[in-house]
Amino acid sequence: MYIIKNSLKNLVRNKGRNFIILFVAFLTLTSVTLSFAIWKISDSSIQRYKDSFFMDATIDYDWEKLEKDFPPTEIVNEDGSVTQESSFELEELTLKDYQKFSHSNCLKSTQFVISAQFASENLTPVPNNLHKNQEIVSIDGMTLEELMKFFHVNTREEVVKELGGETELKKVLDTKDDTAGSLVGYTDISYVEEFVNKEKNLTQGHFPEKDGECIVSSKYAEHNKLKIGDTIEVSGPSKSDTKIIPLKITGIYEASLSETMAEAWGEFYGSVYTTYDTVADSDFHWISPIRVVFQLKDPDSAERFEKELYQKGMSEYRFLSYANEKSEYQKNTEPLKNISHIAEIFTLCAVVIGSAMILLISLLNVRERKYEVGVLRAMGMKKSAVAVEFVFETLVMMVVGFVLSILASTLLSQPIADVLIENLNGASTNLSPAAILLCGLTALGLSVISGLCSVFTVMRHEPMKILSERN
Repeated sequence: MYIIKNSLKNLVRNKGRNFIILFVAFLTLTSVTLSFAIWKISDSSIQRYKDSFFMDATIDYDWEKLEKDFPPTEIVNEDGSVTQESSFELEELTLKDYQKFSHSNCLKSTQFVISAQFASENLTPVPNNLHKNQEIVSIDGMTLEELMKFFHVNTREEVVKELGGETELKKVLDTKDDTAGSLVGYTDISYVEEFVNKEKNLTQGHFPEKDGECIVSSKYAEHNKLKIGDTIEVSGPSKSDTKIIPLKITGIYEASLSETMAEAWGEFYGSVYTTYDTVADSDFHWISPIRVVFQLKDPDSAERFEKELYQKGMSEYRFLSYANEKSEYQKNTEPLKNISHIAEIFTLCAVVIGSAMILLISLLNVRERKYEVGVLRAMGMKKSAVAVEFVFETLVMMVVGFVLSILASTLLSQPIADVLIENLNGASTNLSPAAILLCGLTALGLSVISGLCSVFTVMRHEPMKILSERN
């Protein structure tokens, strides 16, 4: 108890010297806390910007490379006109390809819009009501002979050329002749361009909320006598598709087309919209990706993801096209990264410089109080008790400095952050528990440094030697 009382008296007796130690400790702890807080605020702002900054990517053709490697050839027609034909043939990416690409740590998510024709015993497509010379004729389900007659050609090779490939021919030959529309599955309606562009608008009910639900056009509903709550049964377009899927109608949409366009695009009304999983899990043949958008975690992942796609088999004649520029992200985050780096360095410098100053002042303090130590030791006080007294004095000043630095940092963190960081992106400027903990650990570290200095000095000298040197 005597040691504590004497330590408190010494704090008052040596108030000038102790005030210097307290002031240095306050400046050091405040600098450490504020710089660490700014460091974390800038990091938090970068992360929040990353989270809010969308970077959508789609796979496109690299036309420049294609034209360079496969220059078009000129063909002179019978009438003397010249047409150009491309000599390359690039396979279309399938749904399985995109699903494989979507399994990546670089992505937040992948948005799919996929489509497959469907057949039905009870549903029929909306007629196009055009003049016979303009009538749109479906070639699905035609035989090879019927296709040759339809295209006015004599060989299979010519039919393949007309259709655009062997795969398309197989698809046509394998398609049922009672196809009744297209089943479109999506993961997010905001990625279905017809609804984004207001070409189609939901007028009744609601969009599908779970698998097995769908919406149909008002024309399609009217033509097939359907209403909200009805269940339609559809099957795949291939002759080998036997699985029947029930779909409950939850909404009706209107297609915004002029009467002429509406007649010309009768099939436009035949799109039945449902969830992505409903279509993907249907096992229908000829499921085609209409639109696939990769949402990257952050722009820093772009190059890594594109490299990953090539490793998974994406052709060199394709590349990733981005919805917005990476430079915009860099423009907004580079200053924050610089501030974060400077604050990190300043935190370390504040700790080192503060520790050095406290050590120097403590050495001077103990040296000036050497005679006091000699007197206490001559009176019979143990070395450990004298050391504890010095440590307790330092600890009291560090606690006061810690409390004052936390109060000052709390008041200054907001205005300093406002000056240094233009856009906080919603990041909190309140002192984090980590900043308070670091301040406490720094105060404890400074106390240990000062205490060890005092203990070393006290233990080093004998009382009679100290008094004799004074005399």
